[in-house]
Amino acid sequence: MNMDHSEAASGTDKRKARKKSDTGSVAAQVDLLILAKLLDGVSDGNGASILDALKQNPADIDPLINRIANSRAIEQRKKLTQTIDTMEGGRIDADFAYVGLPAEAQEMDFKSAYDVHLRPRLDKRADGFAVIFDRLDKHSRPLIVETGCLRVPDNWAGDGQSTFQFDWYARERQGSVFTIDINSASIDSARRACSGTTSTILNDSRPALHALGQNCTRPASLLYLDSFDLDLIDPMPSAMHHATEMMAARGLIGEGTIICVDDFDVPPLGAGGKGLIVDQFMASIGARLLYSGYQKIWEL
Repeated sequence: MNMDHSEAASGTDKRKARKKSDTGSVAAQVDLLILAKLLDGVSDGNGASILDALKQNPADIDPLINRIANSRAIEQRKKLTQTIDTMEGGRIDADFAYVGLPAEAQEMDFKSAYDVHLRPRLDKRADGFAVIFDRLDKHSRPLIVETGCLRVPDNWAGDGQSTFQFDWYARERQGSVFTIDINSASIDSARRACSGTTSTILNDSRPALHALGQNCTRPASLLYLDSFDLDLIDPMPSAMHHATEMMAARGLIGEGTIICVDDFDVPPLGAGGKGLIVDQFMASIGARLLYSGYQKIWEL
């Protein structure tokens, strides 16, 4: 029985289409296997489950992205690429652009730059920092110890960029800065912003202060306390923490040490804030009051 040419052609086309479809299906399966293997490498071996979740709900992709971003595999890969073949040495310079300062500021001395570039940015802390640096001028090779470091670059009005300021001031006067924070992201910000004059310590501030007090051969020129965020509804936990910092730092405190507590007179809470208990202690020992405002500053 002879087939019509059109029927034969139709059959051939169907076979070709089927073959092409089968080839495409195999290729898609291979692509999915490759994708699953890739996802395994960035999700601690959970590539298949991530693909299944994506197939079931393609629109709900954010939780899957977060799952991958927070995987141990991603953290290890990131650290590996950031630390492999570290063969550089030399001086670490401050990053003025990172904290939002213009290039011209880098060519100025600290005191001149303070009036031109820093004071206008510091808002409620401008007068307090001016007092601190004025009193620090009598200290040769100043030793500055800070709790709660720079955490958000270019957030002058919000946080004060204190670590960057201390680093700049101490660098010009052959001093040194130790800044302590329990948050690794904040430490990363401070490390990027500051020069080699500043040493960052990732730790609870109290054991770190105690250790510094045991090992430093001279008192701190400035003890700047600004850790443990203030809760305006319940300020006591922060106030207690800063009081225990004072106790831990006793080995760093001597005649002439300047002590500052940030977030002291904070609206609408009023006077006290982080320094509520420290303020009462300072009054009881007759410490010299240098300034009272958003920051409170004493000198022993």
